[in-house]
Amino acid sequence: MHIHSNHTHISHTAKDSRALLIALTMTFGIFLTQIVGSYLSNSLALLSDAGHMLTDIGALLIAYAALKVFNAGKKGNNLLNTFTFGFKRIEVVAALINGVILFAMCGFLIYESILRLFESHEVHTQPMLITSIIGLIANMISAYMLHDSHHLSTKSAYLHVITDLLSSVAVIIGGILMYYTGFLWIDTILSAGISVFIIRSAIRLMKNAGIVLMDRAPEGISVIDIEQTLKSILGIEGVHDIHIWEISPGNISVSAHITTSLSETKPLLASAQSILKNKFNCEHITLQIEDRSFSEHNGCNHCSMHQD
Repeated sequence: MHIHSNHTHISHTAKDSRALLIALTMTFGIFLTQIVGSYLSNSLALLSDAGHMLTDIGALLIAYAALKVFNAGKKGNNLLNTFTFGFKRIEVVAALINGVILFAMCGFLIYESILRLFESHEVHTQPMLITSIIGLIANMISAYMLHDSHHLSTKSAYLHVITDLLSSVAVIIGGILMYYTGFLWIDTILSAGISVFIIRSAIRLMKNAGIVLMDRAPEGISVIDIEQTLKSILGIEGVHDIHIWEISPGNISVSAHITTSLSETKPLLASAQSILKNKFNCEHITLQIEDRSFSEHNGCNHCSMHQD
């Protein structure tokens, strides 16, 4: 027996898509502005930030394309004949790619920061500051549009925008300090610090995406929890072959075999699906009803991790 609830997902997808498109437009504008600004100011930090923006443009495009493919999958019945779970995991794959990009980008920035400690170059701080302030304002607008995201791919894009925002702040602080002190190594230290912060966030993002892709049970739910909950229902004599996974973050699925000697199983199924939905917030529930004889003679009894 199967149940599925998804009545708010379409509006969330439309909202996230619109926010991503606005953020993508803003980020591309910042990228062009910083290219010009880095040329006028001779600022390597600003040029590196422009490269950061270029990476984020790719990340935002991936996230936007992921939502479009996911939405098309919900409408395309022919595709659903092959991709029977739809395209919900495309956003998880996109988030994993974004995490890898973030990790690689930060490694490059740390490498450049180390090299910059041993290099001397003149920086025109005024055009550098003007460009950075424009980028900061644009990033704040993009972050505001994405802050209430619902999809994992959009949340990862939000993380990219936040790193852009922090990077702009670092460049502004570095520019001000360099203007008054002449210490050109200041922006190098700030860039390295931000890169370490981004790497931590990227690792967390890759871990969350990997958990979903590996079909690990969601946090706080175990096979034992499902078995004990179902066996507490009057009429259920045994539970085995239990699987718990997330098709996408927050979209919890459960499947199990239930052993009963009752001839009328509709009330039992109704109770089982109700308790799983209410207690564990399961959206996709598949239960197979068996009597003990069927279970023992058709190879199902070996599935149980906890024999009666």
